[in-house]
Amino acid sequence: MVQSLPEDPRSAAEFVALGGTVLTLDPAGRRVRALAASGGRITALGSEREISRLIGPETTVLDLAERTVIPGFVESHNHPAFFGMTLAAPVDAGSPPNDTIADIVGRVAQAAKDLGPGEWIRGFRYDDTLLADGRHPTRADLDPVAGRNPVVLTHVSGHFCTANSLALREVGITAETPDPPGGLIVRDARGEPTGVLVETAAFLVTSRLPGQSAGELAEALLLADEEYLANGVTSVHDTGIGLIGGAAELEAYALLRRAGKLRVRVRGYLFDGLVPGLDEGRPEAPDTGGVTDKFAMTGVKIVADGSIQGKTGCLAEGYTCDPDEHGMMLLEPADLGRRIAALDAAGWQVAVHGNGDAAIDAIIDGYSRLGSPTGTGRRHRIEHCQTVREDQLDRMAAHDVLASFFVKHVYYWGDRHRDVFLGPERARRISPLVSARSRGIHFGLHSDTPVTPVPPLEGIWCAVRRTTRQGKVLGPEQAVDVDAALRGYTIDAAYLAGEENLKGSLEIGKLADLAVLSGDPTTVDADRIRELTVDATVSGGEVVWRRETAGAP
Repeated sequence: MVQSLPEDPRSAAEFVALGGTVLTLDPAGRRVRALAASGGRITALGSEREISRLIGPETTVLDLAERTVIPGFVESHNHPAFFGMTLAAPVDAGSPPNDTIADIVGRVAQAAKDLGPGEWIRGFRYDDTLLADGRHPTRADLDPVAGRNPVVLTHVSGHFCTANSLALREVGITAETPDPPGGLIVRDARGEPTGVLVETAAFLVTSRLPGQSAGELAEALLLADEEYLANGVTSVHDTGIGLIGGAAELEAYALLRRAGKLRVRVRGYLFDGLVPGLDEGRPEAPDTGGVTDKFAMTGVKIVADGSIQGKTGCLAEGYTCDPDEHGMMLLEPADLGRRIAALDAAGWQVAVHGNGDAAIDAIIDGYSRLGSPTGTGRRHRIEHCQTVREDQLDRMAAHDVLASFFVKHVYYWGDRHRDVFLGPERARRISPLVSARSRGIHFGLHSDTPVTPVPPLEGIWCAVRRTTRQGKVLGPEQAVDVDAALRGYTIDAAYLAGEENLKGSLEIGKLADLAVLSGDPTTVDADRIRELTVDATVSGGEVVWRRETAGAP
């Protein structure tokens, strides 16, 4: 039977979608054939016949043509400005061929020919672990082809960069420059910088590059916005506003809000280095004055350690390929705990990046000191939570700590985690979704774009199949069913930002944010889930993106 808001159930709807399968993902897991919306909210769910009665002369009607509607995807950990910059960069160091450093250097050489002397060359997404050379590019590789242009290439993880000699000079990095806290300037036998900068040392360059004004970052955000919509993403958690462009990122969002150009709903997590008063232990409280339908500052992001594939994720036991190497903490545990406590007291939700289990221990320690499991009522999180152990999951459940799992690690780095970094036993437990779910831990799933591609359907496939690039299954006991994976990208992801009553499922009164899929992910063969396409995206009852094909709705 049709359900509708009691205020005026007879009025025509502003938007109707019908003629397909609607997966509501509500608590009962209902499936219907049609829905209606007005004022940006869902007003009715039911059969085609029932919903057709709500169509008036001004109603926008979306014919599903037997396609499947799901709630718009909620991406619980992404970096929109960083992503947009990679889309506009002159050098994509991650696209095939990406077999050798020479392949990357060739792209830099072409960019140097295309640009004038003195212009900065930026590149993104190189992955040293995929290169036959088995190392990062250095200034010795880059100088011969770009001696008149400063060059900075950012690693796929975002935790490293490599610069040529001119770029190092431009930002003032010399043999005398000390390593910053939580970072490393890699040096040769003579003590000279090689150009490779690790963790916070990379920020010495990336935070001072030209081309990162508020206007330019706003353009980058718009490029990312389009890609999110093309993949059915209607909400994004920007986990680290200011990591790339500092305060200019905040102004970029302000520019887009004032111009009404933001289409994806953004929930921001401010980089902790930009929170006034935090270093002194007296952070300013959240400013709710700038909250809009499209943007809200939800929390603060802290980076506790690095990445497993960069051997900077902080592990309790050494790396398989280097047993004496345990990675690094970017903050001392005591300092991390102080920052968590100060932010909690000021009213912030806290999201802490933790890949290695030693870092995760320090994060949980910080959260556990806040008081009872319900704490302040804010939903503190661990980001990536990649190598979390069973005992740590017990502690997370006891203290109501949430997780956003970087599930695509299984596909993109699973083979190297198994064979190089972690060994078989630790690798099979990365992103342990079943273990977390069995303890009632709320978690979202994410792609960490631009670290891996956007498509949530690929992430859902990863969560269900746990297949690596080499086609091996990694930790099948941690594979969840399709329903759980869908919820990790919708209602459970919304829960992480306290928005489960607003979005993430298709229910009366919730936002009419939808993704129209080419097929039903709950009925297709699991291996075909990532082959499904997003054919249309709806935000607030408005079709904001359509696939330009004859069969698109």
